[in-house]
Amino acid sequence: MYLNSFLTHTFRVLQESLLIFFQFYSFLITARLTLVWFPNFNPFTQPYYSVTLLTDPYIRIFRGLIPRILNIDISPIFAVLWVQSIVEILTELVSNY
Repeated sequence: MYLNSFLTHTFRVLQESLLIFFQFYSFLITARLTLVWFPNFNPFTQPYYSVTLLTDPYIRIFRGLIPRILNIDISPIFAVLWVQSIVEILTELVSNY
C-alpha cells in the first residue's frame, strides 16, 4: 500500500517537474527567436549568448529536417510547436491525477 502511494507521488512530481522544465525551455526558445528580430542587439553579450547556447542544439535538429522555403527558415516555428505539444500533453497528464 505504501509503495503504491510512494510511486504515484513520485510519478506526479516527475510529471510536474518535466512540465515546468518544458515550459521554461519554451520561454527560452521564444525569447531567443524574439531577440533575433532586433538588429541593434549584440548576440554575444552574456544573457543572450547563454540562451543561444541552450537553445541552438534543439533548433538545429529542426533546421536539418525542414528545408528553407523561399529562403526563409521556418524550422524554429516547428521547434516551438513541438515543445508546446509536449507541454500540452504533460499538462493533460498532470491535471488527470
